[in-house]
Amino acid sequence: MNRKSYKGKSTGFKINTFLIFLIISFLFWSLTKLSKNYSDEVTFKINYINQGFKKLLQNKPLDEINASIETTGFNLLSYKFSPHKLKIDLTDLDAIDDKNYYYLPNKHLPELKSQLEPETHINKIVQDTIFFVFGQNSSKKVPVKLNANVQLKFGYDYTEEVKIEPDSIIISGSEAQLDSINNIETTYIEFNEVSTNIIENINLDIEKHDNLSFSNSDIKLEIKVDKFTEGSLKIPIKVINVPAKFNITTLPNEVTVIYKVGLSNFNKITSDNFEIICDYNETKNNNLSYLVPKISNSSVLVTTAKIVPKKIEFLIVEK
Repeated sequence: MNRKSYKGKSTGFKINTFLIFLIISFLFWSLTKLSKNYSDEVTFKINYINQGFKKLLQNKPLDEINASIETTGFNLLSYKFSPHKLKIDLTDLDAIDDKNYYYLPNKHLPELKSQLEPETHINKIVQDTIFFVFGQNSSKKVPVKLNANVQLKFGYDYTEEVKIEPDSIIISGSEAQLDSINNIETTYIEFNEVSTNIIENINLDIEKHDNLSFSNSDIKLEIKVDKFTEGSLKIPIKVINVPAKFNITTLPNEVTVIYKVGLSNFNKITSDNFEIICDYNETKNNNLSYLVPKISNSSVLVTTAKIVPKKIEFLIVEK
């Protein structure tokens, strides 16, 4: 039994020893391979520096380039799995005209190579030309657009229009970017079961607009609501544009105005807040046999109002 145990331990020791030598051999083989030079294509991010122009970039130039390089396996793995950045100096641009410029990466291989590991040689940059468009710095006033979903509680309504302040802002930047912007939205927001007034600051959705400056980064939103109820009042009728030689009598001589108003303002509404007009010319010109009553004046506290009846009989006689 002891012999079997010894034999098992001996076999296990041999296997472990073999695995250790196998791993060591693989490591030496890997080191040997990675020490050799290889040619391959890698991608480099671009960092533009030293913009020596008083004008602003109007386009978005390339943010990465592909390069055919020759370097050690170690460096190649580093470039592949941890992308490096290459700095491109904008003072080295060539001009087409006063707005359009270009950069030839292959013309600047020594400067680009100096930013990489010493063992790295750049054979060629695939993108042979990078174009730039420059323009004046401009400003533009644009309206703010509220991006919100407001759900009022049943029985409630707005007492006045929803307000945002400011309702427009100034944006500054390149002409090309400004031309494509007609408004600036707020970030999306929801209000549910609203039954009280809301005053809240809302951020503008400006993160997607690179290289622009804004006079405001947020706006103040104001929503005024109230519980609404219906009221009704008897209002006398006034007929206008009746020829001087005629007398006119309406049947009836007053109408009922049914209106909707906030509960807190209900007692503020009186018959003096309404004026009902019937235009005789409208009846005559349209060959109508009745007068059409209309509300010519009402309180700003009233949101909706309707007249009963909608047609007024009349008698007209010569004086």
